[in-house]
Amino acid sequence: MATLPLDTLWERTLSSLKESEDPTQLEIWMKPTRAISLADGVLTLETSNAFWAEWIDDNYRAAIEQIAGRLLGAPCRISLRWSEAQAPSDLAADPIQPQAPADRAPGVNPEHSFERFVVGSCNEFAHAAATSVANNPGTSYNPLLIYGGTGLGKTHLMHAIGNQFLKIHPEVTVVYVTAEDFMNDMIQSLRYKRMDAFRKRFRNRATLLLMDDIQFLSGKEATQEEFFHTFNALKNAGSQIVLTSDVLPKDIAKLEPRLRTRFEGGLLADIQAPDRETLLAILFEKADDHQLKIPADLAEEIADVVQGNIRELEGILNRIAAKANFYRQEPTLDFARQQLPDTFQPTHPDLTVGMIIEAVGRLHSLRGADILGKARTRGLARARHIAMYLSRVLTEMSYPELAREFGGKDQSTIQHGVKKIDRELRDDADLQSKVELIAQSLGVRMDRVRAGDKL
Repeated sequence: MATLPLDTLWERTLSSLKESEDPTQLEIWMKPTRAISLADGVLTLETSNAFWAEWIDDNYRAAIEQIAGRLLGAPCRISLRWSEAQAPSDLAADPIQPQAPADRAPGVNPEHSFERFVVGSCNEFAHAAATSVANNPGTSYNPLLIYGGTGLGKTHLMHAIGNQFLKIHPEVTVVYVTAEDFMNDMIQSLRYKRMDAFRKRFRNRATLLLMDDIQFLSGKEATQEEFFHTFNALKNAGSQIVLTSDVLPKDIAKLEPRLRTRFEGGLLADIQAPDRETLLAILFEKADDHQLKIPADLAEEIADVVQGNIRELEGILNRIAAKANFYRQEPTLDFARQQLPDTFQPTHPDLTVGMIIEAVGRLHSLRGADILGKARTRGLARARHIAMYLSRVLTEMSYPELAREFGGKDQSTIQHGVKKIDRELRDDADLQSKVELIAQSLGVRMDRVRAGDKL
C-alpha cells in the first residue's frame, strides 16, 4: 500500500473527483467535509450533519473509494461521521427538531416517533408490540426483538420506543447503542482500564436499553460474554431491553446458545417489506417532511426503484429535495431523471461471464484460465467464488448455463460458491470492498443490484 499523508490523500482524491463530477455540486457537498483518519483500509470522513453524510454516501461513496484505493494501491472504503457543530449553511438542512436530553437518552433520535411511523399490514404487529413495550416496560415483552430486512423501519420503531418512554418517564435514562458500538466501547474500556465505567453505563444507568443490529455479535465471543452479563443485570433489575436484528436469533451464526435462548425468551416481532399502498403512503409522509409535492408518476417511479426499501426511499427523497432546493424547481419525473440518472435510468452494460472473470482476475492478479481451472488454493477458490457470484447477479444466466461457462463444473458447485459469497458479504467489509471495486470496473453500481431473487 502506498503511504500518503492523510491531507495529501484527501486533496488528491478531491482533485480527481472534480474530473468526473459537477464542480459546483462538489463544492457544495465537500466544502464542510474533511478526512480525519486512515486506518486498516478505512478512510474516515467527517461532515456537518447526518443529511450531508447520507448525501455523500449515496452520491460519492463509490467514486471516492475507487480514487482513494487507486492512490493507495489497495482497496479502500470510507466511513462517514458528522458533527452538528459545523453545519455549513441552511441549504437542504434538516428542520429544527426538539432534542431529547443527551444525558438521559444518548443516541436516541428525536425525529423517530410513533406518530411519524406509517402502519400497514407489513409492520402492524411489530408496531403494536413496540407501543406496548413503550407504555408498559419490563413486563411480558422483555426482551422485545424486532427483526426484518434492511431498511424496513426496525430502527425507527426502536427510537420511537425510546422517545415515547421518555415522555411517560422523564426522570429515567434510555441508552441506545448498536452492537458494533457496544463492542468498540468495550474494547476501548478494556484498553484504558475503564470497564467499571462501561458496565455502569449499561447495567446501572439504563432503565431502557436499545441495541441495534445484534447480528453483528456473530462470532464476537468476548463481546457476547460481556453482553450476556449486561443482559442478565438489566433483566434482573426489571429494565426493558429492545433489540433489532436482520434475522431471527436462530439464524445468527456463532451466537452462543445462552444468548440465543434469552433473545427468544421474550417477544419476536417481524417487519416485512411494505406493500405498494403502504410504501406510497410512507413516501408521501416523508415528502411532507421535506415540504415536497411529489407528483403521482414520480412517486410510482420511486416505488419501482426502491422495491420496498424504506431507507433507500428516504435517500432518494433527500437527494430530490436537495436538487429541487438548489435549482429552485418543482420535483417532476423528468427533473428527477435528469438530476439523478444513476437512480432512475440505471445503465448496465451487456456483461458476459468472460468479462466478469477477467475483472475478478485483474483484482486478484490471476489469469482467467486460473479461475476456470481446477486448482483449489485458498486465494484462487475465493476469486472463483466471487466470479460465480457476480456472474449470477449481473447476468441473466441460470445455474446450469453458468456451470457450462465455468468449464463444465457441476451446477451444485456454482450454487455453493454463489451462496457462500452472498452469505459472507453481510459481515466481511474487505469482501464487500473487493466486490464493489470489481463491479465498478465493469461499470455497475452494486447498490443498484438486487441479488435476492436470483439466489
